[in-house]
Amino acid sequence: PGMCPGMRPAQLPFETLVFCTSHVAGPAEWAARYRRWLDHHRAQPWGDALWCLMDDASPWQPPANEVQTVAASAALSAAPGLPLMVRFEDHLGLQPGRRFPGWWRSFVHSVAVARHYGCSRIIHIESDAYVLTRRMQGFLAGRTAGWTAMWCPRWSFAESAIQVICEDQFDAVQRLGEGGWNRFDGAFAERVLPFTHVVREPHGNRYSEFRTRIPGYADFAAQVTPAQQVWFS
Repeated sequence: PGMCPGMRPAQLPFETLVFCTSHVAGPAEWAARYRRWLDHHRAQPWGDALWCLMDDASPWQPPANEVQTVAASAALSAAPGLPLMVRFEDHLGLQPGRRFPGWWRSFVHSVAVARHYGCSRIIHIESDAYVLTRRMQGFLAGRTAGWTAMWCPRWSFAESAIQVICEDQFDAVQRLGEGGWNRFDGAFAERVLPFTHVVREPHGNRYSEFRTRIPGYADFAAQVTPAQQVWFS
C-alpha cells in the first residue's frame, strides 16, 4: 500500500535540519568552535532534529565517532546516528572583494539535505552563533511558514547568522543557486537573502564587536568568541 499524503518514510524521522557552515583547519579549531557549537545546541530540546555541518572541503576531518562525514556528491544515508558533515571536495572559501562562494554553496545545499530527510524546516545557526534561552529555542522550533531572520541592532539589518526557513520557502533557497555564485560578489547575505520576516524579539546582537561579555538578558548571540561564556536558560 502507498503512503498517506504528508507521511514520511520510517527511516527518515527528522522534522528539522539544524546546520552550520564549516571549514575546519585542525583538531584545535574543531574542539574550540565546532564541537562546542554541537555540544551546546544538541543539549537543547529540538525534538526530531538532524544536525549537520555543510563543509567547504576542510583539510581536516573530525573523528568518525563524533561526526559521520559524507561527500556532497555521494548518496546520503537513510538515517544517520551521528551529526552529518556533508563535505564538498573542492574549496571555494572566502575570496577578495567580499566574495563568499564557499558559504553560498554550503548554505544553498542545505535544501537538498533537508528534502532528502523529509524535513519541513531548516534552522541555520552559524558556528559562532549561539541560542541562549528557551524563549529563543522555542521561537525557532515553532516556526511553520516563511523565511525568518532575527535583527542585528549593531548594524540595523537582518541577522543572517540565525535563520529559520520553512518548507514553503525551500524553492526560494534553491533558486539562489541558479546562475552562479559570482552574482553575489560584493554583496552581504543580510542584504540579498529574501527573508519574509525579520523579527526583533527574541533579541540578541553581535556583542563581541563592542563588549567583552554577552549580557545576561540576551536570547542569542552572533560572532561569539572562544573566550565568551555561553549558556542555555
